Order: sequence, then C-alpha cells, then structure tokens
Amino acid sequence: MFDFTALSLDAFLSFGFKMTAFLIGLAALIFVHELGHFLIARKCGVTVEKFSIGFGPKIVGFKSGGTEYLIAAIPLGGYVKMKGEDPGEELDDTQGSFSAATVYQRLAIAFGGPLFNILFAIVIYIGVYMVGMPTSGTAVGKVHDNSPAQAAGLKTGDRIIEIDGEKTLYWHQLLKIVHNAPGKKMEFVIERDPQTVFTIPIIPKAGETSDLFGDKQTVGLIGIERLERKIFFIEGGSPADKAGFQIGDDILSIDGIEIRGGSDLKIAADKPGQELTFRVLRNNQEQIIKVTPEPKMGIDLKGKEVRYGHMGFGVSGVMVTEQYSLPGAVLRGLEQTWDRIYLISVSIKKLFTGSISAKTIGGPILIFQVYGQQAEMGLNYFIMLTAFLSINLGLLNLLPIPILDGGHILFFLIEIIKGKPVSEANRERAAQVGLFMLLSLMVFAFYNDLMRVFN
Repeated sequence: MFDFTALSLDAFLSFGFKMTAFLIGLAALIFVHELGHFLIARKCGVTVEKFSIGFGPKIVGFKSGGTEYLIAAIPLGGYVKMKGEDPGEELDDTQGSFSAATVYQRLAIAFGGPLFNILFAIVIYIGVYMVGMPTSGTAVGKVHDNSPAQAAGLKTGDRIIEIDGEKTLYWHQLLKIVHNAPGKKMEFVIERDPQTVFTIPIIPKAGETSDLFGDKQTVGLIGIERLERKIFFIEGGSPADKAGFQIGDDILSIDGIEIRGGSDLKIAADKPGQELTFRVLRNNQEQIIKVTPEPKMGIDLKGKEVRYGHMGFGVSGVMVTEQYSLPGAVLRGLEQTWDRIYLISVSIKKLFTGSISAKTIGGPILIFQVYGQQAEMGLNYFIMLTAFLSINLGLLNLLPIPILDGGHILFFLIEIIKGKPVSEANRERAAQVGLFMLLSLMVFAFYNDLMRVFN
C-alpha cells in the first residue's frame, strides 16, 4: 500500500506550484484562442451562445449580452458555440447565425483563434523586451584549438563589445554577425578588463554547424563558446540539490577538467551513475562537491533511446539585460515570433517526413512538467514559454485536419473556389476522420508522456 507519509511537505507544495502554473498558462492560451473566434464572430454580426474555457460539466458561469460564459471541468481546451454553427441545426430565425454569414466572414471567424494566438505571443515578447529580459552577454568561454579566435589571441573571460563598428551587447547578436560573414576580415573590439580594450582582426572561417534538428549548415565560425558555468536553477530533489549546490555557484572544473563552456558540461551527462568531483566558486571561496549524476533514459530527435546522467541544475552565461524602447521591442518581438513560427513549422514538417521521431511528441503531462520547471526558474521564463506555446497552438490549429480550425478554413476555401459549400455528408465524414486522427494523436502523446515518466 502507498505510504503518503513518504511524501514531504516540500513535494506537495512543489506539485501545487507546478499545477497552478500549468493551469494558469493553459487557461491563458485557451482564453486567447477562443477570444479570437468570439470577437471576430461578434464583429461579423454572428451571435455567440457560449464561450467556454474547458470541456465537460460546468464549474462556474454567468450570462451577459446573450452569451453564456463558463469554466468547465476538463481544462484541456475550450470552445465558442455560435448560433447556427451545426450544419443540421434547425433555426426559426437565421438572423445572426453562423450559417447565414458570408463565406469570407466564416473564414475570418475560423482564422480568428490562431491569429489571436500569434498576436498574443507578439504582445508578450514586446512587453518582455520593454521590461527587460535576462540574456547571455558576449563573454568568451571556451576558445577552440587551431581556431581563428585562438590565432587572434582571444582568451576565456574576454568580452566582444563591437564587430566592424556594430555594438555587440548580446550573444545572439554576435552569432548572427559572425555566422553571416564566412571568409570576411572583421575588426573585433575586445574588453579584457575595464582598463584593457583593444581591436584585433579576425576572419571567420566557413564551417559546418548543426541546428536544433541536427541538420548541417555552413556558416562563419571563429571557434568560441560563451562562458557558461554559473548555476541559476536547481531542481528540487535532484542530485545537485541533494549534494548541496547553490544558485550562483560557478562551476570551475569537473574531475579536474576546466569548465569554460556548455560543451564542457557534457562530462556529467556522459557519466551516469559515476561519482564526479566538482570544484565550484561560491562567495569568492572554492568548494569541493562530490555528486553522482542520476542515470536516466531520454529520446533524441531520431527517436533513439539515450542514457544520460541527470544533474538537475541549469547553467547560464554571463547575463545582461536585453531591453528596448517601444520601437525596438516591437522589432525584437516580431523577430522572435517569426523565429518561433519557423522553428515550429519546420518541426511539424520533419515529423510528417519522419526526420524527427514521433516519440518526441508530448502531451499534457510534458506540458505540465515544462510549465512547472519554467515557473520555478522565474516569471520571465514562464511568460516566454507561454508565448512559444501560444504560437504552437495557433500553428497546430491551422493544420488542414477536419474539426480543427485549419479544416474549417480548408472547407471555406473550397467553397470560395467552387462557388458552393462542401456537402453536409462530406463534411460529416471528414469530421469523423478528423476526430479519429485527433483522438489518436492525443492517445499517442499521452502514451509518450507516460513512457517518459516511467523511464
């Protein structure tokens, strides 16, 4: 029999915190999506009978302006019920019904949910970058052997403050400039310490690097990694937590190997179950901490099971605040949104072509875990994850699958081309197929979630 006394109060509080973060984030995504349908329907003169966050039995609700607003028991979605929306619905008066709206109005209503999800993400990014978002600065960590950077004399701790007259405040700026200039001689302004600033020429060499999907691309490289070794997050109950690591610790070495960049930290991941000796700097004093990475199983993008050592901490580079005025925040927000749209679109394409394993698909348990972890890391990370998931929700709903918004949009486009609606019988058959596909995907995602938990 399960012993509830084995669970600590901290574990209960941690679970409650993560569940709260998950429900708030999910509710925000659903609300924004349904709000898009709702507002555009009202703008088109269509009567909205119900606006629901969640499915199933009503928990709480009220009626205003002819619309019932409610929160239902199952928080994994929502819906907007419009007058005359069901094809077989008989109406005494078609005034204000969805069926009486023009095909262009119905198309706009269907597109409203995904559109609002994208706009929501843009608004989040603009707000975040106006307030200020912690990001990696340009402090140099590891300098690779026989690289242009090593030949030019760059050292760990140097800060690249300017390239060819362009200020470089953030690591992503630096990468973009260097990646776009293979073979071009560039003037780098380096700050070694507040009293030592100098300029050196470096020619990025053309080289191959891998993107998030493992695809090779040719870019300019100078052979450096960012200085990434300061602990900013510790997972409760993890090996790092039990061993006594603290937020703010600087990891100097692991088993005598100096840590200067993220690639050096693979030492821990590559040695599951083996005791490691960490030398860390805490409050200007060195500490020795022995810890054994917890053996875990994971799935790579190809669907292959991999065994790795789990430490349970997050490390960052030398952080600076990325902050802009309104015009700059708008540009950065649009850039971030486009980058995420591209990333998610490529991911979906690769899932369909088999380049990415279907085992990487996650469901509500994975979202719960990620939301909880990001919330523990800080409000900024929670908000940024919400923006990413909002884009993800919007794009997934645009897939041309019947019962999703994309399926409805497809039907309306066919109606525009043919000049008449798709027959009710064909729509019903397509809806059955779409429902089967969606339920199958949900079951598969939930199965993947359970396999991750058990592994």
